[in-house]
Formats: sequence, C-alpha cells, structure tokens
Amino acid sequence: NQRSEPDDGFRCIRVARNAIWGLIKESRWPQRAGYASLRDGDTALVVLPPNHDDPAWTQQTRSLLNELSTNGFSSQLSRALTGAVIEMVDNAWLHSETQHAGLLAYQIRRRKFAFSVLDTGIGMLKSLRKNPKFQYLTSSMDAAGRAIEPGVSRFDNSGGMGYPSLFHALASLWGTARIRTGEAALVIDHTGETRSKERVYLPHLPGVHISVRCALDPPSHSRS
Repeated sequence: NQRSEPDDGFRCIRVARNAIWGLIKESRWPQRAGYASLRDGDTALVVLPPNHDDPAWTQQTRSLLNELSTNGFSSQLSRALTGAVIEMVDNAWLHSETQHAGLLAYQIRRRKFAFSVLDTGIGMLKSLRKNPKFQYLTSSMDAAGRAIEPGVSRFDNSGGMGYPSLFHALASLWGTARIRTGEAALVIDHTGETRSKERVYLPHLPGVHISVRCALDPPSHSRS
C-alpha cells in the first residue's frame, strides 16, 4: 500500500486510504507558506504559522485542549498533553532553520491521543552542534540521545528542547514516543509494565519528526 516518489526535493510516502495523506495533499504542503487547519473525521492536520504569536495558533491550542477534555482526559492531563504539543511545535520554530512550515497532525478518540510534529529543517545534530558544548557530537543518534536530557539545547539560556516535559506528560499513560532525525530513530515504549528505550538506524530523514501515541487504558494484550 506504500510507494515513495520525489516531490520538489522531498520524499513523500503515499498510503492508500490514509486520512493524513489526503489532508497533506489538500493543504498543498510544503508549498503552502501560511497557516491552514484541516480535518478528516477525528484526524486533524495543521500547517503551522510562522511563529507562536499568530492568533490562529492560540485558538488551535485551545481547541486541542478542549477536545482532550471532552474525550476522557482529566483537566490536568489535558493541559499537560497540550503543553507537550506546544513544546514540540516550539522546537520546530526555534531550531529547524527552514523556510518551509512545519506540520502538526493529531487524532483524538475516547481516552486515546496521537500526534506528530514534523519539520524539514537542519535536524538535531546540526542544531545542537551550533552550541560549542555539543560540537563533539558526530551522529544523529548521539544528538537525539542528548536532546532528551534536561537543559540540553543549542541555546545556553534555554531550558532545553522540551522532551523531559513530553515524557512527564506521558508518565501516567500507556503508549510510545518516537523521535526521528537524520539516520536515527529513538523509541520510548510504555505499552508494557516497564518503560523501554530502543535505538534504530534508518535511512536519512531531513529535519525532525516526533510521533506520539498514548492512551489512558493499557493495551488489550496486557489485560489478560
């Protein structure tokens, strides 16, 4: 069901009957430079505005918070998850150094939430190496491993890249978080009783892609 083809310098994956692909095609990304918000049922795609000061982004985060609250997530957890999404989007604005807008995709179902944030920028390795402290890094895998640590950023006065906040928001949930940059994929898996971390080497991918799936209830296979 998959095939890849070049599209203005990007490799696009077409998945048959996939809502996300249809929304990306409709949004005209990456050619679109301005904000756009599209939906297909419970799946939403947001072509991000240039920065967080855009009123449309403020309204988008309020809508996300409300959707989480009305689908079984507590007020506290809804705020934590919305804050984690905001942190990941902020990373795209602060670190990607690309003229192409980033993407946010999410799906909310009863007691389940999934989201992805994507940019096509310089990636974690080049971003962190702009800070003299991290010029020793030589691989995207090393960069991804450091980026999830508290306080690690290309900016010395920064509180970090937001990943500890993401993991804190997911602490009481079941699911996975996947960080993809360069040749690296770092997967945090909490679909079982204990949390595990896996490092996978894959073909090079420009920019950074964060993908999260989480739920209030454990997977069905762990209930037996």
